[in-house]
Amino acid sequence: MHKDFPEVESLPVRVACGGHRLVGGAAPWLILVVVVLGLLGGLAMWGPGRGGSDSADAQAENAAATHNKDITGELEELGDLLIQGAENKRDLRPLLDRLDALIAEQPGSAEAHTLHAQILLEAGRPEEALGAFQEALKIQPRQAQVHEMAGNLAMRLEQFEGARHHYEQALSIEPGSGRYAVCLANLQFKINEDDEALVTLLSALRRDSELHSAYSLIADIYAKKNKIRLALDQSQRAIDTVPEGKPRTRSVYVLKRAALLRRNNQPAESLAVLSELSPDAGLRALVLKDMATSWAMLGKPEMAAKLYEQVLRGDPSSDLAAAAAARWRIKVGDIDAAREHVGALRRINPRHEDLIELERELGDGGGVVTD
Repeated sequence: MHKDFPEVESLPVRVACGGHRLVGGAAPWLILVVVVLGLLGGLAMWGPGRGGSDSADAQAENAAATHNKDITGELEELGDLLIQGAENKRDLRPLLDRLDALIAEQPGSAEAHTLHAQILLEAGRPEEALGAFQEALKIQPRQAQVHEMAGNLAMRLEQFEGARHHYEQALSIEPGSGRYAVCLANLQFKINEDDEALVTLLSALRRDSELHSAYSLIADIYAKKNKIRLALDQSQRAIDTVPEGKPRTRSVYVLKRAALLRRNNQPAESLAVLSELSPDAGLRALVLKDMATSWAMLGKPEMAAKLYEQVLRGDPSSDLAAAAAARWRIKVGDIDAAREHVGALRRINPRHEDLIELERELGDGGGVVTD
């Protein structure tokens, strides 16, 4: 396939695993701190069995409950500090020191180990974070969400059998969960167990026909098998079943559908699909790139150039638009216009990564350099 026409699998965002994805750094995991904080509500209720009338037992129970409340408060504070520290790029070592001390005092707190894992992950120590998740699961094995988190991290570390174990455990705890089924299927797809992944997804859809991430992954499987028509059918189902409150997810699915249409040699249809996306969809650079590619496939590269020039007129500080406009003008052969855009790019961002290559292509004499 031509390098300008990317495969659908090359899209940088894969929506799966209930939104608990690992994309880039650890920042997306911060939303999962609420898993720990949500579990803390029941912590103060733990301790010796209730119902005894003996005063000594009652005193021991009250003491344990008071101690657990202290632990709860400390963990809640550390969770809040983790969110603040990550948002403000603060040093997380003081939090780790405090949590290490708390774990030394209460090694049997699964919540403490789970929070420890999240702080380690945000601090850039994923292998240690996975170990901390596993410690939490040794204490309380029946935690589906923590198994999911551990599985996602194992996937990131390419420990695929470990990821399989955690996803299967999550499903055994909550067998009706479509989210964990998609996680397992995503792993199976990753390691080329495509038929097994399809079985997993179809089983999940029998329980929940509105599981949009399952349809999207089925589309990926069919695309890999080069069954593009079937992939297109599933991609449309994914789009149709996305809840209204998830516009970015819908945008990702639309991008994937547009890529499938181009792969099926339907650039006009791809362009029409992309044109429906809101300009502030959060994936603007990808939308523009795919629209430009569609125009090029239609034999109208000048329309791709005009697309970026329109963006540049609306936002004269856009180095992305200036670089792309220059690149497409070079492809059209309009060297004067390309030079103008390169000059704009040099003013906007003299260190832009494409600047040297664009200048090389234009050459000293004003013509395009060919190898």
